[in-house]
Amino acid sequence: MLCDMKRYSSRSLGLILISLLLETETSHVVSSDPVVAVADDDVILPCSLLNFTKSAGLVVKWSRSNLTDTTGKDKVVHFYRDARDSNVDQDESYRGRTSLFKELKNGNVSLKLSRVKLSDEGNYMCYILVQEPNSLVHETVIQLIVVAVSNPVISINGTNGSGVVLKCEAKSWYPKPEMNWLDSERQVLPAGSAETRRDTEGLYIVRRHVTVNKKVTNTFTCRVQLQKFNFTRETGYNIPDEMFPTVPWVWIAVPVLIVCVCGLVFGFMWIKYQKLRKKIDFADQQIQELTDELDSSRIKSDQRIKELTDELDTREQELTEQLAKLKQERAALVSSVDNGCHRFSFSRTLSMSLSNKPLRRNTMAHSMTEKADVKEDEETNPLHQTIRTT
Repeated sequence: MLCDMKRYSSRSLGLILISLLLETETSHVVSSDPVVAVADDDVILPCSLLNFTKSAGLVVKWSRSNLTDTTGKDKVVHFYRDARDSNVDQDESYRGRTSLFKELKNGNVSLKLSRVKLSDEGNYMCYILVQEPNSLVHETVIQLIVVAVSNPVISINGTNGSGVVLKCEAKSWYPKPEMNWLDSERQVLPAGSAETRRDTEGLYIVRRHVTVNKKVTNTFTCRVQLQKFNFTRETGYNIPDEMFPTVPWVWIAVPVLIVCVCGLVFGFMWIKYQKLRKKIDFADQQIQELTDELDSSRIKSDQRIKELTDELDTREQELTEQLAKLKQERAALVSSVDNGCHRFSFSRTLSMSLSNKPLRRNTMAHSMTEKADVKEDEETNPLHQTIRTT
């Protein structure tokens, strides 16, 4: 009997698919917003047909696109026809967890999925076939996202100096969550890095420590959240005052003393530094003044050297011109003296020739007389004295 029902169901599904492709008007709708479900909770996958008044001849099939059988066809999640459920070919993982809404006359064929599992995540197809009065096929695709959340657990994990170390642990989360510590004013506290690992089922276990000091309220909160899907779980914890370690007065006095000594040493070094800095600044100022004075002296020296050089060049030019002028005057004087001497010698020679005296007796006397006359003329003539001086 069971085998006959399976064969009948398979034949019916085949006929429905053929009718979907060949004999009916088809509408396809893709849901824009995914449906988010929490593991172990129930979820509704919406699917409806507008302007629907009769349930007679209604066929509804729910399937998953990423869940196929050995032949490559989508496995059945839920099947409805002839005014009743027909889940002979239903996938084993959905046995006893699916049901249609009891509003079929209004066109609401949404699927209720109970005790959701992480493996239920995927794309679901809702096929609706209306055989009367006119054939109509409606197809809707819904994306189901499954998350896993749990309440975090807080415990005291010892002390650290004057503070208490708190540990927050959250198990069975999916996908990976974010964990933060908050104070009584809802401000995020600086804490150590979160420790994350996965259990045997692939769920995340998150742990994070924080060291807190004594405050007025001593109330602290551990918050775990999936911001993308807007899921948050929080746990508060109040630490009694006696849980905070008492600090001996020595532990306070020693740091205060160290701070004071460091302050005194720093102040002394600062004063010395300021004095040394003043000396350095004064030395730099003196060096700058000397440098400026040296530059000024160098400039004045260069100017004086240039003036003397120009003066020497001018004097040299003047002397050169005077020397050339004197040379010209000397040449003129020499020429004048030579002309005078020649005229004097000629006149003497002419006088001797006219006196008819014997040349042989008078040659020596003439020569001596001529030299004496020349010497006398040189001594008495101012022009010859000037030439001799020159």
